[in-house]
Amino acid sequence: MSLYADIVFPTAVRQPFTYELPEVLKENAAPGRRVWVPLQKHKAIGMIVNIHDRTPNFNTRKVEKILDEEPVLSDELLRLTEWMYRFYYCGWGETVQAALPAGLNFYAEKKVRAVMDEIPDYLDEKEQDIVAEVQSEEAYSLKEANKRWGDKVIKRLVGQKALEIWEEPALKMEPNTETLWRWSTEDAPEKARKVIREHKEKDQSYKWIRALELLLELNLPEFQPQLTSHDLLEYYTLNRISEEGLIISKEVEANNLSLKYEYDPSQLKTLNEEQQEAYEAIEEVLSKNQFASFLLFGITGSGKTEVYIHALKKALEQGKGGLVLVPEIGLTPQIVERFYHIFGDDIAVLHSRLTNRERYDAWRALQKGEKSIAIGARSAVFAPVQDLGLIIVDEEHDASYKQVNPAPRYHGRDVAIMRAYMNNAAVVMGSATPSMVSLHGAKKGKSKMLSLTERPFEATLPEVKVLDMKQYRSAMRGPLTVPLFEAVKEAMEQEEQAILLYNRRGFSSYLQCGHCGEIPECPNCSVSLTFHKSKKQLRCHYCGYSERQPRCCRECNHEAVAPRGSGTQKLEEELSELFPDARTLRMDYDTTSGKEAHANILQTFGRKEADILVGTQIVGKGLNFPDVTVVGVIDADTELAFPSFRSGERMYQLLSQVAGRSGRAEKKGRVFFQTWQPDHPAIKTARKHDYKSFARQELAYRKMLEYPPYSRIIRFTFKGKRDTRVRRVAYAFTESLTEVLGNMEAVLGPSPAAIARMQNFYRWESLLKIKPSNGASAIERLIDQTFERYENRKPKGASSVRINVNVDALE
Repeated sequence: MSLYADIVFPTAVRQPFTYELPEVLKENAAPGRRVWVPLQKHKAIGMIVNIHDRTPNFNTRKVEKILDEEPVLSDELLRLTEWMYRFYYCGWGETVQAALPAGLNFYAEKKVRAVMDEIPDYLDEKEQDIVAEVQSEEAYSLKEANKRWGDKVIKRLVGQKALEIWEEPALKMEPNTETLWRWSTEDAPEKARKVIREHKEKDQSYKWIRALELLLELNLPEFQPQLTSHDLLEYYTLNRISEEGLIISKEVEANNLSLKYEYDPSQLKTLNEEQQEAYEAIEEVLSKNQFASFLLFGITGSGKTEVYIHALKKALEQGKGGLVLVPEIGLTPQIVERFYHIFGDDIAVLHSRLTNRERYDAWRALQKGEKSIAIGARSAVFAPVQDLGLIIVDEEHDASYKQVNPAPRYHGRDVAIMRAYMNNAAVVMGSATPSMVSLHGAKKGKSKMLSLTERPFEATLPEVKVLDMKQYRSAMRGPLTVPLFEAVKEAMEQEEQAILLYNRRGFSSYLQCGHCGEIPECPNCSVSLTFHKSKKQLRCHYCGYSERQPRCCRECNHEAVAPRGSGTQKLEEELSELFPDARTLRMDYDTTSGKEAHANILQTFGRKEADILVGTQIVGKGLNFPDVTVVGVIDADTELAFPSFRSGERMYQLLSQVAGRSGRAEKKGRVFFQTWQPDHPAIKTARKHDYKSFARQELAYRKMLEYPPYSRIIRFTFKGKRDTRVRRVAYAFTESLTEVLGNMEAVLGPSPAAIARMQNFYRWESLLKIKPSNGASAIERLIDQTFERYENRKPKGASSVRINVNVDALE
């Protein structure tokens, strides 16, 4: 009987490709394993998602090789990726790619090689030389060949059947290993004592004999680094003892992720009454092994993490695994430390700042069941935790849980809920400022609300003062109003700490010519370039383009080019002038690009080796420093500058979260909002720590305009190099969409995107608002029908325009 495999590739093509399984491969073929197959004119890596005996009504090609001895994606994760590709309308292979770690994904390098052993005589002399050069190499990179001879020449030789292109798979990364030394046999220690006695009788004390005596005092087996930390046990003496047949070495897997924290389970804190009530609700569900969703609404500093830890401990006692998601890499070191105190080496950490090796080792330890808890940012939602019983989504409101580019454009929180549902697990979403979607879901009964309304022990919510910039602009000390300046000064005098948030990177927002008014813009994007003084650079924060600071205007050649606006870099410089004795740290994208940068900055501040922490929104998320008594927001209105129905919600969340960094111990905290809009609802309610009033007003506004959670938004983005073609495609597609819906009011657009050109691509958008009851199958069917109609009317040149689909877009 013939067997066939449905295989997916990391492309936007949505349907799997069907291949025949040769007899020799049938036994090892299974869903979740990667294969090497011919695809178009080359060979590529794909993943089996299904095996069946249904004979296709077309000619099939054969699978050439199975790359994995065991599935790299479990049935559970494969089902999750299938749901994702339907729900978020992308290629199944794209969701599989997102779920796999480096070393186990679809990465392959395109190679070129000669088709025949003999060089064809129908080639000219130059072509024959090229083929001969390719033949002389075991593997020739296609990129290198194109660079050396030109892609047109290589394509011509491929077309003439003289060369062929294939992909060389990057097989799974071998795990890190360490050398383990042990006694060769059970009686080897006794033999060692005999050898030592014989040498002493001869009055000979070789170094390796003294080393052998030391080995008898140590407990073997032991890793080589631990052994060689002793002076006598060096590579020479170990090998010499090995030659005597007394000890042998073996390469074994090593955990390369060094968690340098103290394991001290006695630090498990006793829960207060509110925390205990929340924990017992979660515990009840865990004991029943059934799906349940909780929204843990706790004010900043109320001890949500302690509830997480107790719930996770309960899950582990029941033989279950746990998954903890945090929104930012910068939060990972602090939360890992707290969890490590209780759970020790049972933790695996997964985030993008790890090396490929570290990510792979952590992923593999989870897959093999050697570790039971995964902690990480958005992509950790795919961690292969065995017997998953509990998922925690900390700061569930945070926008960084939403993947924007590339596809799949998923939301980590929502994928976590679906994964919990598939595993009959519990999911706990925690926040001091829940998203409107989660809050509305709790009101509708989709999640159970758990509340923490008080800070434990002596800690109290900080006093918040709103400083109207219209009144204080004539009474400023640099970028600080006088009240904020005095508060920071007082904190410094009392050896306390301050956090100042300014949600703009760089030294200034832009440069401007004082003669003609010209503002330098990015050549690839329709945005102004941000000035970074320390590197004397203008930089685009959207595409990464940079150029040196110009001496004169590019338009009028005048030298009156000066910075306008400000950023975190400029704020840091101004603070050093205002507080010359204070030690200032800056935390933004520019200072945290290194692997350990987040952890180093936070540890430095936590050790009180700095007095003031300046940064963008990251300093307002989840940080816990007991000596921080003053928090200032330099320009509280920045979020309102973004054209989004969520701007008010984002501003409240940012202000409330950063205010929560103050007064987290017995010391009373003070918070200052510098704003031009003191009467904005988000400002007024954040000042009183009144989330419920803000949410009530915000939900009423959303309901009136039918914005989420009272609708779901699907954003279609059209991208291409030519503006006219992009515009035509946008209109043709949107017309098809309105025909399928039969309701013009549900579609907004098409129109140029907020940033009309980015990375040299012109961008148009259309927005679809649909009822929230529409699930994965309804959305998939609607978009499928739209593309079918669009195929019949797409304009000339449409193939050069990319259409991206963003389901549940946040903006």
